[in-house]
Amino acid sequence: MSTSPEAVDDATDDATDDATDALKPDDVVVDTVVHQAPRDVANAPKLLEVEHLVKHFAVREVRGLSMLRSSVKAVDDISFVVREGESLGLVGESGCGKSTTSRLITRLEDPTSGAIRFRGQDMALMKEKELRPLRREVQMIFQDPYSSLNPRQTVGTILRTPLDVHGLAKGREKARTKELLELVGLNPEHINRYPSEFSGGQRQRIGIARALAVEPRLIIADEPVSALDVSIQAQVMNLLARLREELNLSFLFIAHDLGVIRHFCDSIAVMYLGKIVEKGWKRDIYSAPQHPYTQALLSAAPDINVVRGVPPRERIRLKGDPPSPIDPPSGCRFRTRCWKAQDICAKVEPPLELKESSGLDQVIACHFPEVKTSLVAEVS
Repeated sequence: MSTSPEAVDDATDDATDDATDALKPDDVVVDTVVHQAPRDVANAPKLLEVEHLVKHFAVREVRGLSMLRSSVKAVDDISFVVREGESLGLVGESGCGKSTTSRLITRLEDPTSGAIRFRGQDMALMKEKELRPLRREVQMIFQDPYSSLNPRQTVGTILRTPLDVHGLAKGREKARTKELLELVGLNPEHINRYPSEFSGGQRQRIGIARALAVEPRLIIADEPVSALDVSIQAQVMNLLARLREELNLSFLFIAHDLGVIRHFCDSIAVMYLGKIVEKGWKRDIYSAPQHPYTQALLSAAPDINVVRGVPPRERIRLKGDPPSPIDPPSGCRFRTRCWKAQDICAKVEPPLELKESSGLDQVIACHFPEVKTSLVAEVS
């Protein structure tokens, strides 16, 4: 039985696609390696300023024969800054408000209150027509590479749509689309394929190419590798790191994987139940965490050094589940699971502030902060 040349070409292309997702030896993300920022971002100009951002979702509850109105406090008064060229990591448990924060910044959701300033312009108060130019500057990479792409459109159509919306690359849309595919490591000849013909890692690369199509300054990455295999995660993370360096991009990188954050980000903000509880530069957070919740997160991360004969690090096990965001605890929201909680923790909410006594450049929302250095491997 003979095989047509077209079938041979398709089989060769499929083999090439599979090889694209193969992990190279130097692509492995080792948990004990900390990659320092490629440039100094501490004194860079502010790109994004989030001030006292709040998002409450109205809900109805049935209690007995009554219908009660209440609200889910998904994001409750958070503030942070992303500077030019900086990658800020936002970490926390599922349900702490990370993804809602990303949707507020991109204005996929309207904030209840607060300010979202991009280059000095408050996006929180803008109408859709005013937002259009800024949407080109702020783009998003979604968590699920399967549901975030239209299965009825070809890759070429998916990547061409943002160009048409913003009037970019007129007369050379097809060439620009092929450039984007090549930029993210995909074969430009696959422009007429549908998302279902790609693997998960390749689909996420298409999502990254779509975000880059309009040449943004800030990318909101909402857990962009959590739905991928571990080997493909490393490949996509290294792609993002390369693009950040080549295109001088800023990132708000959302994840619950501390190893991923450690690999990619310059600074870190830790969220718990809609609040930021600790924020600082990566080296400070990993080498000397002060908030009990941050310490618990770091102690829960797997330690590869154990299999090499190194004694295991201290492990902190939290009791109970996170409280409901509909009715969060009074005072400190972490107090119901904290081993250091005292009476004041229930009465007074701790402000997010710099504790000068620690001598470290990070802000903590805790009445009884304490530096712990035995939770993670040595930070270089």
